[in-house]
Amino acid sequence: IPVEEVGKAPDKVPLFRGHTAAVLDTDFNPFNDNIIISGSDDAKIGIWKIPEDYSFHNYVDEKDEIKDISPVALYSGHKRKVGHVQFHPIAENVAASSSGDYTVKLWDVENGKDKITLTHKDLVTSFSFNYNGNMLATTSRDRKLRVWDIRSNEIVSEGPGHTGAKNARAVWLGNSDRIGTTGFSRLSDRQLGVWDATNISAGPIGGFYT
Repeated sequence: IPVEEVGKAPDKVPLFRGHTAAVLDTDFNPFNDNIIISGSDDAKIGIWKIPEDYSFHNYVDEKDEIKDISPVALYSGHKRKVGHVQFHPIAENVAASSSGDYTVKLWDVENGKDKITLTHKDLVTSFSFNYNGNMLATTSRDRKLRVWDIRSNEIVSEGPGHTGAKNARAVWLGNSDRIGTTGFSRLSDRQLGVWDATNISAGPIGGFYT
């Protein structure tokens, strides 16, 4: 919403339409505030551009009807729903997506080609780039935490994560070799873990925090 547009939201607003099922995740491009990536239940990845003349309150055509915005591109490559999308932190036009087809894909956003596929044994429930984007941490429904070297497409460290049945999430902690996770124990206690990315199998540092 343009900063200068204040006041109550109108009853009808312009919408970004193009997916044929629920949108599950979005991310802004760190190099361009007007570009957004989306992942959807329709197994597609959308690239969207906020129009330069965009208005939240008054984006209408000649007939005074609200205009919707279509995607710049829709990319296919995943076989099932795309649950998470994220732009690469330092490489322009690179993004990652995870899907119900048990993969994480890295995309050349400009031409819509999936260049790298990281194959898992079960559903990927979250992922996070490290500070310079050459490593990726993933959590999975198989209850394992993995660290991938993206370029070589290999796991550099892995081990058992949270033991509960509910989904765990991981986030890389700044410019460090530490990963933070949230999840659950077998008894459904809410847990936090901090891990050494180079030695996941050693378990969380100091055990889980409940």
